[in-house]
Amino acid sequence: MVIDLKKALREPMLHFLAIGAGMFIAFGALNPSEADNPDQIVVSSGQIEQLEAGFTKTWSRPPTPQERQRLISEYIRDEVFYREAVNLGLDEGDGVIRRRLRQKLEFILEDVSALTSPSDEDLQQILTANEDRFRLDPKLSFQHVYLSPDRRNDIGQDARDILTRLQAGEDAPMLGDPILLPSSYELASVAQIRRDFGGEFAGSLASAPVGTWVGPVRSGFGAHLVLVSDRVPGRLPDLAEVRDLVAREWQLEQKKALEEETFQKLLSRYDVTVMPVEEQAQPTGEN
Repeated sequence: MVIDLKKALREPMLHFLAIGAGMFIAFGALNPSEADNPDQIVVSSGQIEQLEAGFTKTWSRPPTPQERQRLISEYIRDEVFYREAVNLGLDEGDGVIRRRLRQKLEFILEDVSALTSPSDEDLQQILTANEDRFRLDPKLSFQHVYLSPDRRNDIGQDARDILTRLQAGEDAPMLGDPILLPSSYELASVAQIRRDFGGEFAGSLASAPVGTWVGPVRSGFGAHLVLVSDRVPGRLPDLAEVRDLVAREWQLEQKKALEEETFQKLLSRYDVTVMPVEEQAQPTGEN
């Protein structure tokens, strides 16, 4: 059997095993006391460097000698209580601890999955398989004249009158009521229009003719007379336009696949037995 070494080196599982072995060796180097004598606590220079690095990251400066000593003392306190808690079996049957340990392993898997880089072919497959996720919204350029229901007694009649004047060429900004939203939008996405005006307004603009004042179009604010000047249909973008988004999606899929693959391989080491549970009789509702 011929092994493709280049392909094998890209396998996330190989990276996971290598990192796991490295962590095991590093843990032994940083914690020699636990392996040699469980009753001895040795604070190694490597551990002190880790404590100092954590302090520096938090406070943007290295610790003073007094602060370093407090860090070491607190580490020793943590280690003593941790070991005694384990000796008493306090870590067993604790759902919080179980979930935390699982999260740590999942974080390792996440780091491993980040070591691999997708090819253009990988990303194109993700893009093609998730068209709805990456499809670009249609875009619209339009201007509108707002009619406030708080300022008008007969907003329907006012809308018809102003629409006639707009279609005759009168200046739009002089005919409407004030509103905090812009009076015109240049190639705004449907998502933005929906966010600003609501779904009913955005849906009406999707079918409005280009180049003609129409209305009234309802929104959450009141009524609008609208002139759509340009419409760009939605489309599936080229990979170059959304490479970063697609790469994140690919990375997420890799993480999920690696996590499931690792779980299945680890699960194969165990003989799992689920004991039957006696079903309790359901109440019949009779007194």
